[in-house]
Amino acid sequence: MHQSKLIELLQKLPARQLQRFGEFLRSPFFNKNTENELLFNHLLAFAPGFDAPELDKSAVAKALELDERVLAYRMSELFQLLEQYLQVEHLMSRPLEQQLALMEAFDELELDKHFKAALRKAHKLVGQYPYHDGFLLQYLYRAIELENRHSERYERNYREELQRAADALDRAYLSNKLRYTLEMVNQGQILDIDYQLNLGEAVLQWVQQQPFEDTPVILVYLNALLMLQQPENTGYFDKLYALLRDHKGILSPAELKNLYAYLLNYCTRRINQFRDESFYIHFLEINDWLLEKGLLLEDGQLAPWRYSNLITVGLRTGRFDWASKVLHEYREYLPEGFRENIYNYNLGHYLYWKGEYGQAQVVLNQLDLRDLLLAVAAKNLLAKIYYETGQTELLLSFLEAYRIYVYRQPLAKPKLKGQVRNFIEYTRKLAKLAPFEVEKRRELAESLPPATEVLEREWLAKWLIRDAIP
Repeated sequence: MHQSKLIELLQKLPARQLQRFGEFLRSPFFNKNTENELLFNHLLAFAPGFDAPELDKSAVAKALELDERVLAYRMSELFQLLEQYLQVEHLMSRPLEQQLALMEAFDELELDKHFKAALRKAHKLVGQYPYHDGFLLQYLYRAIELENRHSERYERNYREELQRAADALDRAYLSNKLRYTLEMVNQGQILDIDYQLNLGEAVLQWVQQQPFEDTPVILVYLNALLMLQQPENTGYFDKLYALLRDHKGILSPAELKNLYAYLLNYCTRRINQFRDESFYIHFLEINDWLLEKGLLLEDGQLAPWRYSNLITVGLRTGRFDWASKVLHEYREYLPEGFRENIYNYNLGHYLYWKGEYGQAQVVLNQLDLRDLLLAVAAKNLLAKIYYETGQTELLLSFLEAYRIYVYRQPLAKPKLKGQVRNFIEYTRKLAKLAPFEVEKRRELAESLPPATEVLEREWLAKWLIRDAIP
């Protein structure tokens, strides 16, 4: 019995729903057999785990004085009642769906006055719905479609409802089609999967010819999609960003979070692929707003990589006070197992940018470096400190130890090992060049691999030129 669908479902229900299901079973309208309630009450004694040995099928049959075949039948019937309860609970929590069902019932009973009263209430509920998203557009279409169908019985001339139903269908379809197409294009680019867009391409072309300015959600998905497909054109980013700022209430927090993630990913792409550093500011502004709204937290926690990215961008854009605020105020939101290590690494990074090299060096040398990626980031930062403070002998010794460390990491991916090796090699060459060796510095700068093949490329290029004495 422990592996049954009934027990598996009961294990998922919170105490409040278990209580309400008990009330549901006491209604003879739904439950015609009181023995189902007896079985449920017996099982309820083992909540919330429902994993006690006493729930063995033979033990339950014996306790209830039932044949095991009869118990199997009761379990099946109780499971069906539980499914029915969830359907009712689902509908009762969705007033818009309830109103559509009521309108449909009145239409089938041919009660015109009742239908119109229900329709007025439906319009009122639409006004109370907090978002203007694809769900609402779909609901509006269904409501107007019911209105159109109902009016067919009473009108034989021009029906406004017919036109409105067709227009509502257009908006509902386009909103959802563009949203699906957007997700397919995004997944295709991330995972290198060739999704078949089918009508998506045709819809995209058509919507650009006839923009639905009165339906911002369509414009949101349209510009998000074009932004992904045409990254060289920053106008789509600007338009999407403006739409989300100007129409904050049209989408749920979860959907807003998804769309802002597209903006952040685009910023990263512009920075890394197009070397467009102006997008650091956009990246910071978007994250600042998401932090303010609590949309960067997942189950009350801030992902370590996101925490580090926020601080890095704050430092790169000269927003040291903002970076310090994130560093200290969001420390407590880091997962407990990573908190101190991630905080201390970012504290060292912050101190480095502030030019407080000695304090930064002390903090970084105290890190627990069992995490490979954190170890690489910290070692890169220490190498930069040693170079910038003129500790050349220490730097060269450190780079050799760093090379051996990476070589001995069996779990390090070949690409990462190659990026680290290049960083070590070019940093070693940089350290051995005198400031007056301008030509050699220029040649070394020109030989730098692309950013995808060497870590800290921007730093290497800057110091090769910065320390040169013409």
